[in-house]
Amino acid sequence: MIPDDVLEVLDSFIISDEKLNEISQKIEEEMVAGLEKKNGSSIAMLPSFVPELPDGSEAGQYAVIDLSGKNLRIMLLTLKGTGCEPDTISNNYILPSTVMKGTGDQLFTFIVNCLHKFLKQFDLLEANLSIGFVFSYPCEHLSIRSARLLWWTKGFDIKDCLQKDVCKLLEDALELNMATTKSMQPKYFEANDSPLSTRAQIKAVMNDTVGQLAAAAHRYGPECTIGVVIGYGCNSSYLEKTERIKKLDSPYPHKEMVVVTEWEEFGANGELEDILTPFDKEIDAASVHQGKQMVDKLTGALYLGEVCRRVLAQLVLDRLLFDGQECEKLDEPDNFPTKYILEILSAADTNKACRRICDELEVPSHSSQDYIIIHEVCHRISLRSASIVAAAIGALLRHLGSSRVKIGVGGALVQFHPTYQGMLKEKLMLVAPLTCRVSTIGKWSLLMRDQLVVRLSLLLWPRNSICKSMEQLANSSMLRMS
Repeated sequence: MIPDDVLEVLDSFIISDEKLNEISQKIEEEMVAGLEKKNGSSIAMLPSFVPELPDGSEAGQYAVIDLSGKNLRIMLLTLKGTGCEPDTISNNYILPSTVMKGTGDQLFTFIVNCLHKFLKQFDLLEANLSIGFVFSYPCEHLSIRSARLLWWTKGFDIKDCLQKDVCKLLEDALELNMATTKSMQPKYFEANDSPLSTRAQIKAVMNDTVGQLAAAAHRYGPECTIGVVIGYGCNSSYLEKTERIKKLDSPYPHKEMVVVTEWEEFGANGELEDILTPFDKEIDAASVHQGKQMVDKLTGALYLGEVCRRVLAQLVLDRLLFDGQECEKLDEPDNFPTKYILEILSAADTNKACRRICDELEVPSHSSQDYIIIHEVCHRISLRSASIVAAAIGALLRHLGSSRVKIGVGGALVQFHPTYQGMLKEKLMLVAPLTCRVSTIGKWSLLMRDQLVVRLSLLLWPRNSICKSMEQLANSSMLRMS
């Protein structure tokens, strides 16, 4: 039994069906406004200038740099053409917090140095590789190789990168690496390292959700027109009719374009104020970007563990957990990471998992009753996350108006959280348009895609003819937004 006083705290994380539908309707309205006018909505609806999705025929070998949250992933992708799964090799690197809040030079030097180590490890320093850059932050795209950073998310705060072309910043760092002598190399290099090959070139830059969409479409076919990533934060992209993107004030030669919603900013104008708990407000106040990225703060893996920590600490203070015995580690920020939520909810023996985590936190005394409460806290906060994501997906389904839609979903939460996908489906049934829910021909599907392949998939497309036309438009300065 969970005490009523504990349930009263946890009930504040429940979003009623009526409220969830209201949120979903507001998100749809902001999406439409975002397509109409630049800076006209809390949801930016950023054009990617990517006109089509892959058909699976692509072949070749590529390197991919994937920057998302605290993780930098460098990958080697070998595409084998129609009917064959790509081969992948990857290494992960953790970004120091000093780099995440330092300077642009520090960030891009770190990226290039990690790329150097990776290519050297696989004897590819002199290979003529095309490089794809998955940059999971809001950008205004002017071409497939040009992305101007609008704002940071996921805990980054590097001010001298704002409003700059991140592809050019990476290219400049590559050029500097090639021009620098061994004696001047940064500390990340070993004594026998050599500069990168001058033949390595950045061929594309795009958002991780676009990669998610491309990978899912590559696997599941043309009905897959939505890609959603639920990881450190939450965002989506989808295939839109060009005629509906009213803020394009110059000709665009293709009938469709992938749009990145950047729906994580919904709530910046107070739209989510009435569902925020005191714990959410504390997290927002302590964040790098106060009042912004509210959807991320309510749904993303970067924040869910911290929400749980603050709830548990309050329950201890109210003498509703651990017999009110003080736990110093639980009072320290970030000491209850989201991985604890995944471990607790995944465990065959919940008591054993909770007992181990309590020991790690040096809780003086804990019991099976405490474990029940901890489990419920993790579940309620996860359910709220899935509910808000479902509201956003439902808004996109209504906006598209298609009777059959497949949704490619990826990210750490759906990949590793044992109940997240089920909760997401359940809540999506409440907010999906009736044409998708009850029609005999209407259908939506959530489709999982392996993350290592998802992020690589940007290099599957656009095909050469499409890239050429996009580059010609960019070079003639035709692609601009009003």
